[in-house]
Amino acid sequence: MTTENSVKMPHGVENAYAFQIFNTISFAIVLTTPMLLYFKGLGASGTVLGIVTALPALLNILQMPAARFVEQVGYRAFVLRGWSLRSLFVLGMAMVPVLPAAIDPATRMALMLFLLFAYNTSRGISVCGYLPWITQWIPEAVRGRYLSRDQMCSAVATVATLLAAAGYFGYGTSEHAFSVLFAASFVTAIISLLFLQRIPDVVPPPRERSGERVPWKEMALYPPFFRLLVYNAIIFAAPAGGSVFWVPCLRDQFQLSDAKILVIGAITPAVTAASLFWLGHVVDRVGSRPVLALANVTLAAHFLSWGSLGAGLLPLAWWSLLFIQSTAGLALAALNLANQRLAMSIVPVMGRSHFLALFSVVNGLTLGVLPVAWGVAFDSLAGWHMKWNRWEWNHFSALYLVLVLTALAAQVWHRRLTEPRAMTTEAFLNELFLRTPARALSRLLARRPFS
Repeated sequence: MTTENSVKMPHGVENAYAFQIFNTISFAIVLTTPMLLYFKGLGASGTVLGIVTALPALLNILQMPAARFVEQVGYRAFVLRGWSLRSLFVLGMAMVPVLPAAIDPATRMALMLFLLFAYNTSRGISVCGYLPWITQWIPEAVRGRYLSRDQMCSAVATVATLLAAAGYFGYGTSEHAFSVLFAASFVTAIISLLFLQRIPDVVPPPRERSGERVPWKEMALYPPFFRLLVYNAIIFAAPAGGSVFWVPCLRDQFQLSDAKILVIGAITPAVTAASLFWLGHVVDRVGSRPVLALANVTLAAHFLSWGSLGAGLLPLAWWSLLFIQSTAGLALAALNLANQRLAMSIVPVMGRSHFLALFSVVNGLTLGVLPVAWGVAFDSLAGWHMKWNRWEWNHFSALYLVLVLTALAAQVWHRRLTEPRAMTTEAFLNELFLRTPARALSRLLARRPFS
């Protein structure tokens, strides 16, 4: 039997990690908190913020028509072309904040939304080649370890980006400041392309005969895959709402500055990176299902904490924000790692690109449509509040409790997921709290933290 320790990472894997670092720096600026703050500074409503949040995931649907061309073009060539085109749109984003003062905020928002749409269209088409490429390149026995390191690189890069942006915004958040920040995104996007070009290419598996209808329905109804799709549709509905609410909560209800919001936002990826340090070894031993259960419960605790903060039951203090963001970091690390690993494990080799494209599209539709719906609900409830003992019902506390129920519903459905080699819950808890900390300590003492 092949074990995790007997299989080595393929040659050139360091280029994939470097690509992820610079790629993350680039999109962390134009797709996450800095871009939301730019729109919020222009007076954007919750619905507009929902659209901004939704675009990257919503346009993942383009993977389905694009998947048929991946094997024909080749993995590396296909991804490289899309990433190159995407980088050009970032350059356009850097120009919007420095347009003449005569151009009003509504027009600036419209221009930026157009560029974000074009950016995410290019990304949605080209990204369908990346996961099949990595799936075929990385041996199954070390995929959990690879994914954990890859996501750790992304998390560390996100922390560095948000902290650097917070320090930069400490001098002011003028239009020119955002222009410089978006220009930095363009530079790092170009650097990421250099490392992407160095990742070894692999020969795609034989593809289906051209002209044949792709059996999307049969793929979606393949029982293990279908159960995973339903789970993803439920669980990702929760962070789809959380991504819309948290910036308005801190800025509108508690009047925090942009710089402070960026620092608070950096806590989550910092905890994500620390969690991935040991989760990568855990998931290859215990399986994906137990780690997903950890994600569900932790995510429910995270949104309950946000709801308590919005209701005035939990005070706004460093310890409460640290707890809230730490639960998010642990939950997202466990969810993204185990979810992606499980998908890579259960899809058949034949039609892998189409299966993984369908997997990404379902996630994308959930993360793409629901932020807009959450944004509309947020705007509809704005101004509503009702006192109930120490708990104040308002649009923040009410909507966050809905997200808690969503995470718990995902935990109920999670029991139906299929993974024959997964540990029981009892064995997983023993691995998580007893064996894994001891192993991590021994690796640190032996100065081999990444072995």
